[in-house]
Amino acid sequence: MAARSPRRYIVEWFLALAALACGSGPALAQTQADFFDDSALQEVRLAISDRDWQALKTHFQDNTYYTADLTWRGITIRNVGIRSRGGGTRSGTKPGLRFDINRYVASQEFLGLKAFDLKNMDTDASLLRESVAMKIYARMGLAAPREAHTRFYVNNQYAGVYVIVEEIDRTFLSHAFGPLEAQVEHGGYLFEYKWAFPYDFQYLGSDLKAYAPLFEPQTRDTDAIVDLYGPIESMIRTINESTDDDFAAAVNKYLDLPLFMKYLAVELFTVEWDGFTGNWETNNFYLYRFEQTGRSQLIPKDRDHAFIWDGVDAADFIDAPITLRLDTNVLARRATAVPELLQLFLDALNGIVGLAETTAPGDPRGWLEREIDRQARQIAPAVAEDPVFPFSVDDFQAEVNFLLRFARTRPSVVACQVAQNCP
Repeated sequence: MAARSPRRYIVEWFLALAALACGSGPALAQTQADFFDDSALQEVRLAISDRDWQALKTHFQDNTYYTADLTWRGITIRNVGIRSRGGGTRSGTKPGLRFDINRYVASQEFLGLKAFDLKNMDTDASLLRESVAMKIYARMGLAAPREAHTRFYVNNQYAGVYVIVEEIDRTFLSHAFGPLEAQVEHGGYLFEYKWAFPYDFQYLGSDLKAYAPLFEPQTRDTDAIVDLYGPIESMIRTINESTDDDFAAAVNKYLDLPLFMKYLAVELFTVEWDGFTGNWETNNFYLYRFEQTGRSQLIPKDRDHAFIWDGVDAADFIDAPITLRLDTNVLARRATAVPELLQLFLDALNGIVGLAETTAPGDPRGWLEREIDRQARQIAPAVAEDPVFPFSVDDFQAEVNFLLRFARTRPSVVACQVAQNCP
């Protein structure tokens, strides 16, 4: 390759400076909001050695990191770390991926992000359940990760449709709750709930080590065990041992109960099968304890089992009672036994019904049906071309059809249950 002349070098240097000054460089023009913008199908590209990519797929059950280059809209971040991710969705054919941006380059960021996930949605043929459910949480005023669908390419080869999922970390805390809460030494405490054994918020005793397998610290992880788990032990003891008359006031010192009732309402409206009152006991949430108040709130994760369907008798789940499995969890059972809290729960359900049924000018369909249809139409061509889609295109369409039926039917089912006047 011929060397560039000094004149050409100077011209290129001048043009680069001009582009930066005008804000037209790709790194300046794009933001996190653009990356998680689901109004259009995103495109994420990965460059990785063929040997490492094959090793990742072969050893997909391992958490081994590999070095790769990430490209999105002309922005390339080199030497990021990637690994296989997921629980029951791990796959050697279409691996879910965690991107650790600064694993190999200290302080490296991508649009201010230190990490994000690409989820393969291996249990959801529609690829829509989680992204739609998270939008409901957000529209109901609850903190929830941002998500968007993407075409994913590996070494310029189309590797399928994925969902970009925001990492629940300090970057998330900063934009959700403010920068003070995201500080390393003086911010709040973020825990990821880990399913270690069937658990329904029963009191495990005064030994703080009993709570460590269930609540894994994501921030302040080097703090003393009494600072990490002392408030959790106190909260769970209060949930179990406070009197009926004192329950709301006592527990509200530790947990934002109005937000919790709204959180439960979203789970029950969407018939979440693997959530706080899930079919496999308590699961799939983060617990965040604010530094200033000491109160906690829940943040949802992994909503690919929302809008559950058994593929045969869908009506059973569209008609699911709004109290489904609430009696299985100590916190949910005791909270809904308090009339004031129960009313907050019912009010939140009515709020979701109103959101789901909100029409648009010239379109009589409710918001939920329109949103499912919009996302489905947007990804359908990419799904049809996905070389490793673990379902058929007919499966995709059948799931989408069910979700549309859910959106048309579930709001009225919930509304009549709240009003206690179902036929």
